[in-house]
Amino acid sequence: MRRMNMQESDFRRALEIITRNNRITVSFNTPIADNYSHVYPILIHESNASVLKRLHEAGYSLSMTPKGLCVMKY
Repeated sequence: MRRMNMQESDFRRALEIITRNNRITVSFNTPIADNYSHVYPILIHESNASVLKRLHEAGYSLSMTPKGLCVMKY
C-alpha cells in the first residue's frame, strides 16, 4: 500500500481552498485501514463543484475511496 503523505505547504494550500466555502464536509488524517500509520491527509465527504474545480486547477489529485474523496498533491 502506498504511504499517503503531502508536503506541509501543499496541505495548507488545500485547506485555504477548502475553507473558502462553508458548505463542505471534510475529515483529516483518516486511517486507510484502521491504522494511523497510513492515513488519508484530507477526505472530502460533501462539497460543491467549485471547490473541486479549484483544487484540480491548483494541481491536486482527487480520487474516490471507500471513505470519501481523497485530496493529494504528488
